[in-house]
Amino acid sequence: MTVDPNNRPGGESLVLTAKSADKVQFFDAGTLALQSEIAMPGSTHEMVRSLDGATLYASIYGGGIFGKNTDPDRRVAVIDLAARKLERIIDVGGFFAPHSLMMDEGGTLWATAELANAVLAIDPQNGKTERVDIGGSPHWIAISHATGKLFASFKTREAVAVLDIESRKVIDLITIAQGAEGIAVSPDGWALFVCAHRKGVVYAFDTRTHALHRMLRIDGAPGEVDQSRRVRVSPDGRYVCASSHVDSYAAVYDAFSFEQVAGFPTPKAPMGFGFAADGERGYLCCHDAATVLEFELATGRIRREFATAAGAEFIISY
Repeated sequence: MTVDPNNRPGGESLVLTAKSADKVQFFDAGTLALQSEIAMPGSTHEMVRSLDGATLYASIYGGGIFGKNTDPDRRVAVIDLAARKLERIIDVGGFFAPHSLMMDEGGTLWATAELANAVLAIDPQNGKTERVDIGGSPHWIAISHATGKLFASFKTREAVAVLDIESRKVIDLITIAQGAEGIAVSPDGWALFVCAHRKGVVYAFDTRTHALHRMLRIDGAPGEVDQSRRVRVSPDGRYVCASSHVDSYAAVYDAFSFEQVAGFPTPKAPMGFGFAADGERGYLCCHDAATVLEFELATGRIRREFATAAGAEFIISY
């Protein structure tokens, strides 16, 4: 199995962002009991682990939402996972509202900078940051290690930018009908999944040619209303999961046949997915309900549910 450092197999612990409460919380994956939490210096949204897995990077986005962020932030938090403590802060050089985070194989930390129409290439050791203009306002990024590319989705355009990581230059724009939302790459790096903004569909592209391979309909949430949608591929590459924020619905697809194998209504405002150590269960943050669902990937059956602090957005099992 190809292991993507941005999407590792799960473990005995869970860590999540509760952005409305300005907290990062830690739970026991077996009992789902809250073990500890960190009071963050601002609204913390997305996370990624360092290449060695020992450090957690978390974006401090600011006090608003996309398009209405009147109090944008400029920080990425560095958290010691073993100690479960905030270690230091990286200043990205401007009030750019850093959001989505990814690591490339060379150890560079990448972040979106939607208020600068750019992505940021950050040296996580010394905080040195390079701003790379991509011609639009990105909210999510994904990296294909197999092709050496970074993909950035524009919520305000019907496009995904393709950046060559080595040269740090945009090499293509992929057209996304109905607007681009959440984005993910398969663990082997060969498939790119992009959610539409104005329709309940997920597009699958070839990361090498950028050709559209398949359009996956979200049966149960056709969702013509504009809304945030997220997509994530399980670390073993078997399942693709998509959430529809306004429709309060989640769908699971077989990653090989592209057939929808499950779909289920959720508590209000589903957002980010995580995956359990056994490869059979997923986790889904439900932001407005301040809860996380544990569900079976093969059937969508809800196994357990646990409460979080306000604004659960992003979860990692480790």
